[in-house]
Amino acid sequence: MATATSSLGLEEILTRVRAYNPEADTELLARAYRFAERAHAGQWRKSGEPYFTHPVAVVEILLGLELDVPTLCAALLHDTVEDTETSLVELREGFGEEVTALVDGVTKVELLAEATAAERRATNLGKIIEAMVGDIRVALVKVADRLHNMRTLGAMRPAKQARIAAETRDIYLPIAIGLGLGEIYPELAELSYAVLHREEYEEIRAIFDYAHERVRARGEIFAAEVREALAGRFPGATVRYRPCLAHEVARIHRSLGEPLERVAHILRVTVVPERDEECYPILGILHRLRQPVLGRFKDYIATPRSNQYRALHTRLRGRRGCTIRARILSREMDLVARRGVTHRWAYKRGAAERPADFARRMHWLRELQECQRAMLTSDDFLEMARDTLAADRIHPVTPRGDVLDLPRGATVLDFACAIHTDLAYHCAGGRVDGRTVGRDHVLESGNQVEVVTDPKVVPDPSWLPHARTPRARHLLRDWLRAAKRERALALGRDRLRAALRLQGLDDEKLLARPEVEAATRRLGLADATHLLHRLGTGRLAVRHLLEAVREELPAAVPEGPGTLVLGEANTTLYHLAHCCRPLAGDDVIGFLSRRNGVIVHRRGCHHALRRAVDADAMVPVRWQRDAALG
Repeated sequence: MATATSSLGLEEILTRVRAYNPEADTELLARAYRFAERAHAGQWRKSGEPYFTHPVAVVEILLGLELDVPTLCAALLHDTVEDTETSLVELREGFGEEVTALVDGVTKVELLAEATAAERRATNLGKIIEAMVGDIRVALVKVADRLHNMRTLGAMRPAKQARIAAETRDIYLPIAIGLGLGEIYPELAELSYAVLHREEYEEIRAIFDYAHERVRARGEIFAAEVREALAGRFPGATVRYRPCLAHEVARIHRSLGEPLERVAHILRVTVVPERDEECYPILGILHRLRQPVLGRFKDYIATPRSNQYRALHTRLRGRRGCTIRARILSREMDLVARRGVTHRWAYKRGAAERPADFARRMHWLRELQECQRAMLTSDDFLEMARDTLAADRIHPVTPRGDVLDLPRGATVLDFACAIHTDLAYHCAGGRVDGRTVGRDHVLESGNQVEVVTDPKVVPDPSWLPHARTPRARHLLRDWLRAAKRERALALGRDRLRAALRLQGLDDEKLLARPEVEAATRRLGLADATHLLHRLGTGRLAVRHLLEAVREELPAAVPEGPGTLVLGEANTTLYHLAHCCRPLAGDDVIGFLSRRNGVIVHRRGCHHALRRAVDADAMVPVRWQRDAALG
């Protein structure tokens, strides 16, 4: 793990930049260095070091990625606007628009002070995504900034250490993985794990200390065997080895259930030949040296990860029960694995692609934008982002031979959603390698998948647990929201129709009736659709609607007490409802029943409202003034 504080001086920085970019504008970089040094003069970090050591340490991290001068300038200046008297106008005058835009992008990615932990992380991640869409170098500076802050976390209070470590795990680690920064993300993972799982980390470190010499000796022996086996055919190949990091041991321990002591002895070996075509023959040599573990081979050369990582992964049975996790990748692949997106940029290879344009080709960044647009809760957004940026991906194939990139654990439903909404909304299952499976079937790399659809099949909430990708969850939730709204409108229409029947109003035109339009305005609603939706969801009680409708009707002149006259019912038997107990002169409505003839209710009775849905059961009734009363 790298040292926490950088001791780089200006001349060493300029020398290192010239080594990989002879045409670099080192004069601009020197001015940025001196400007930041003056701006931070007299400021100190919590560790007791001069504050300027921090931006220099960030630059040192970015030098390892061989980044361009504007990015290095932004790294030196990234805290000047927030922590000193410097303004963006001053930076623009001194360093130009490109550097200033990068500094501004980095400055804007700050946490909310008043928010829950999940809201802070989700908001910060959202800001990083927005900044990356504009220029991906903003994220590189933020990741390097966070790495140095994690290295110097010891000066913070334990509670603040835990908060920063959790943000690192949930935000900066996934971003670093998505960018393919193999020189950075393992250290971020290790540092955050050490804080968040301190006791387990200390236990694993104690095991490492005890087993260090044994693991190192096994690594030396196996590496020497590999070098000897490759010497004749592949003299340019290099071999590296290392034990697992503590967070890797913990992950393997949890996923496989192996004891920590056994997992801590796992050895990681990397073989780097000169050319791509040498990787597969070397795989055969490794399999002859040690027995491969069946089902543990992964070909990321044929199907690269979303961050362009390519390699062959295999697992070998070492001596005395030791497991060896080996990977084989060419020098070019190794460069990509260590430096990720930055290896392609123009000043290194004469390519046309500039760093600021690179984000357009990163499909996972588009997926994260979909997550943002889905209006998810903070927890859901963070979970989907972790899934999207997961290093472990699968690559199933369509019947036409197109390869899809999905997170491990993706299902037939995710596959359907990745292709087209029609397949997604009517997915009944699929055929995987010729075998019929359900929509919840989990896919593997290389599966040939055909989605089976049925027009009668539509999404319901039980589908959501089978959707792993942000796109699938977004599509399903959109459909379910729309379907829920349609159901509410239909129910609202039924309730409105029943209410109008109780008033003896013709309901054929329904929403076009002037009484309904006037009642809608009286209730303060925008239009009839809002009225139906509120009725259907129960946010507007039918009795309140009835009151508004009655306000629009001409005042009725009661005929006074007397005898009930039933409409066209073939019965003279009636009963007054016990729920509302109508009295002579009340505005009433009747409903046919099998045993009791006509049951008479007040028109505003809530039981009558429910019965009014059945128009055939309604019987018009009225009070007739008795002759004796004149």
